[in-house]
Amino acid sequence: MDHKILASGLGPEERNALDRLLESFPEQDAAGVRDWLPGREGSATDPLALLGALAATGSDLRPAEEGDPRGIRRIGVIGGGTAGFLTALALKAQRPWLDVTLMESKSIPIIGVGEATVSYFTLFLHHYLGIDAAELYERVRPTWKLGIKFDWGPGKDAFMGPFDWSADSVGLVGAIRTGGSINGSTLGSAMMQADRAAVYDVDGSPLSLMKYLPFAYHLDNGRLVAYLHELAERRGIHQVEATLDDVVLSDDEWVDHVVTTDGRELSFDLYVDCTGFRSRLLGTALKTPYKSFGSTLFTDSAVTGNIDHGGKIVPYTQATTMNAGWTWRIPTRENDHRGYVYSSSAISDDEAVDEFTKRFPGISEPKQVRFRSGRFEKAWRGNVVAVGNSYGFVEPLESTGLLMIATEVLTLVSTLPASWSDPQPRDAFNVGLGQNWDAIRWLLGIHYRFNTRLDTPFWKECNASADVSGFQPLLDLYAAGAPLSRRNALVQDLANRVAPSFFGLFGIDYLLLGQQVPTRLLDLGEPLEQWQARSRAASSLVSRALPTRAALEAFDAFPELNQQLLTDADSWAGPDIARRMGLL
Repeated sequence: MDHKILASGLGPEERNALDRLLESFPEQDAAGVRDWLPGREGSATDPLALLGALAATGSDLRPAEEGDPRGIRRIGVIGGGTAGFLTALALKAQRPWLDVTLMESKSIPIIGVGEATVSYFTLFLHHYLGIDAAELYERVRPTWKLGIKFDWGPGKDAFMGPFDWSADSVGLVGAIRTGGSINGSTLGSAMMQADRAAVYDVDGSPLSLMKYLPFAYHLDNGRLVAYLHELAERRGIHQVEATLDDVVLSDDEWVDHVVTTDGRELSFDLYVDCTGFRSRLLGTALKTPYKSFGSTLFTDSAVTGNIDHGGKIVPYTQATTMNAGWTWRIPTRENDHRGYVYSSSAISDDEAVDEFTKRFPGISEPKQVRFRSGRFEKAWRGNVVAVGNSYGFVEPLESTGLLMIATEVLTLVSTLPASWSDPQPRDAFNVGLGQNWDAIRWLLGIHYRFNTRLDTPFWKECNASADVSGFQPLLDLYAAGAPLSRRNALVQDLANRVAPSFFGLFGIDYLLLGQQVPTRLLDLGEPLEQWQARSRAASSLVSRALPTRAALEAFDAFPELNQQLLTDADSWAGPDIARRMGLL
C-alpha cells in the first residue's frame, strides 16, 4: 500500500493532535518536530508529512571507477535513425561521462514518413533530453495530436480516443447514454471533433489552455532525424560514417568488435543495436530467438504516400478501416502523410496500391514497406542491447514506435551498471521490456478482434481468430461492467494486475466502448441535467478555440506559450509531473 497516495489531497486539521501533543514537550524538542514537519494554513505542524518521503538520496547513476578494466566507458550505437540518435542523446544527457559514438551508413535511407507519438514522448524530448521547444518548433515543425480518431467499429461514425481520457471531465457514461457514442466525453474529445485546439484569441493576444490538455507531436521523420543529427554533433557525440560489414564475437554472448565495409575495426564496451529490422547484432550475430505476434496481428506490409490537405491541419492521428487492414493519417504542416497497413496474404501489393490510390485521389507515388510484428526473446544479451526495430516492432495503430524507443532508452540508461564486474540486471531488463511489448500486442489485438466496420474476408478472419488471450481476463471483467476505469477500486486494481497496459484502463474503455463491444454499462450516477450542463460548458470552450493551424502558429510566434507548458507547476507537461515520472 502506498501511503503517499492515500495522503494526497488530505490536509491537516487546524491545531491537530500532533500540535496538542507538542504543547506538552520541552520547547527545544517541540521546535525540532515543528521544523521537521512544518504546518500550513494555520496549523503548527503537518503530521501527514510522515506518510511522504522527507529524506534526500543521491543518484544511482555513477561512472566506472578509475582503473577498472571492466568499466563501461565507451558506448557504440550501431545505426542511426530515430532509435540511434535518441539513444545516443539520452546516454550523453544522463551519463555525460560516457564516450558515445554513433555509427551510421548514408547508404541506408531514412524512411521519410510522418511519425505519430504519445504525450509521454513530449516530456521525454523536452525534460529528459533537454530539447528546447522553440528550436524543435522551428527545425522540425511538429503538429499536435490530441488523440486518435478511429473510423472503426459498427456503423459509419468515427470515435475519438483522446489523451485526456483519464479525466472523464464531461462524462463517458453520460456521453454513451445520451448520444450512443463515447464522443464528447472529455474536452479533448470535443476539440478533436471540432478540429480545434485549446488556444484563444483574447483582445488580440493568444491565451493557451494547452497545459491542461495533454497532447503529443506529429513529426516528419526526415526532419526529426536531421535535427537530432545536428543536436548530437553539438552535444559531443562522435559520429562515424560507415557501413557495418561484420560482427566479431569473442564468445556466444559477447561482441569483441565490429568491422566496417572499408576495413575499420571498432571496439566498444557496450554495443547498442539500432540496425532496424535487420537486427545485425542481437538477431543475426547473437542468433537470439524471435517471438512472432503473427497469431494476433495479421498485417505485414504497407504502402505510404503524401497528399495535400489544403492548409487544414487536424489535431489527431486518424485510423481508417480498409479492406485488408487500415490507413493512417498523420498531418504535418505541409500535407497529410498516409499509409495503408495490410496483409499480403489477403490482397496483393497491386490490389493494395489500387485501393489506396482510389480511396485517396492525388496521393503521391506509393512506396512499399515490408515488416514483421513481434520481438526477440531478449533485448539485452552479453554486451549488446537492442533498441527500436532491431528488438521489436508492431504496426503504428496506437503510435507506439517512438514510445517504445523512449521506454527502451530510459530502461537502458537507468539500469546500465558502471562496470561489467557489477551485478547485472539483464533478466529484469528483458522481462520488463518483454512484458511491455506483449501488452502492446494484446492492446492492438482488441482493435482487430472487435472491429466490425467491414465484413471482408480479412476482417472476418480477424473477428474469428485474432489472438487476444493475454487480455482475456480483462475482457471478462469488462463484460461484467464498464467503464472499467469507473468500477470500484478493488476491481480496477485486479484489472491492472491481470492485464497491465501502457494506456491503463481508460484506454481499454475507450477502445472497447468505442467499438461498442457488449458490456453491462454502469448507471449514470447523477441527474442527466448535470452531465448536460458540463457538455454545454465544454462546447462553449470548444466553439471559441482557434483552429489547429492558427493555434500552432500562435505557439510559433509566442515562445512563452511553450514555456508555460513546460515550466508551470500546474501543467501536465511541467517539471513536477516529469519528476514524478522519472524524467527529471
